[in-house]
Amino acid sequence: MNQEYQYLVGKLQEALAVDDHVNALDIRISIVNGRVHLNGEVPTEERRAAVHRIAREMLPDLEVRNDITVLELTAAVRPEALDG
Repeated sequence: MNQEYQYLVGKLQEALAVDDHVNALDIRISIVNGRVHLNGEVPTEERRAAVHRIAREMLPDLEVRNDITVLELTAAVRPEALDG
């Protein structure tokens, strides 16, 4: 990754970390051949869309590929017993 791309990745990571709607520290970002690749896991589809939107706004001249997955939270089969 060239220096310009490294700079852009750093700025995007910073923007994602401080955005109140995203707060995404675990998103991996790479730029290869002029394409931005987003990877990682988020808890909701809304957060996934927000990450994609921010990337497109910050890097409008690059194609953005969003491979972020939404975690599926499942309910416990039975409540956990707490000893006390």
